Amino acid sequence: MRKSVVLLVAVAAFMSAVSVLAQEKPGTVAMVLTVSPKDGAYQQLEQALKRHYQWHRSQKDDYAWFVWEVATGEHVGGFLVGSLGHHWKDLDTRTDFDKADDADFMANVLPATSAVVPAFYDLIPEASRPTDAKEPSPMTQLTHYFVKPAGIPEFNDALKEIKTAFDKANYPVHSSWYRLVSGGEGPHYVLATARNSFADFEPPEKSVEAVLTEAYGASKAVALMNAVRGNTVRTYSEILRYRPDIGYTPAAK
Repeated sequence: MRKSVVLLVAVAAFMSAVSVLAQEKPGTVAMVLTVSPKDGAYQQLEQALKRHYQWHRSQKDDYAWFVWEVATGEHVGGFLVGSLGHHWKDLDTRTDFDKADDADFMANVLPATSAVVPAFYDLIPEASRPTDAKEPSPMTQLTHYFVKPAGIPEFNDALKEIKTAFDKANYPVHSSWYRLVSGGEGPHYVLATARNSFADFEPPEKSVEAVLTEAYGASKAVALMNAVRGNTVRTYSEILRYRPDIGYTPAAK
């Protein structure tokens, strides 16, 4: 009897630990806002965003809001705002806060903008290799992939196998894959690659093809690259510069 009781207690403790771990599993939802200034209003928009995220600080918002300046591409001179790592259900708890947030944004930021595009993305953890840093890198390279709808399963599977090969080779480049849920043209995937400086844009000594060949052999390496390239309709790339002076990160609890 005593052994049975001990076993039951151990099982209960294990299940409790599993439950806690499940609750602590990071969310994958990314809220993203692309904000473009009116002609000649770059500095006005920059200051308006600073005031707006100071408002978040005054409200003791639980969410971090990272801000990047777009440095290359058609949106150059604009800003990208992101709040990452959320669960869908948690967004339902922010209804009242969001109303006040929208009111402050419309009063202070909107007058300096020519376009505001909100979107939701979902992180693909099984394809991603992020850094351990809590703050974004000084620069981020975004590569947008617009994928054939019929090719989504093959594209997804290829990303996972490529990630496995990168992990095995300890590949020095760290990137995260996101999939657009709502807010634009799709199917749309985004590869966000951390860059500490322009020197990091130099390709690693070992190419992607070489890493895949070592992991899977030449035939499968070619098949994986074709699964990505062959299912991609078009790509678009841009560089972001992290602006911690504009955004907001809540104090550690």
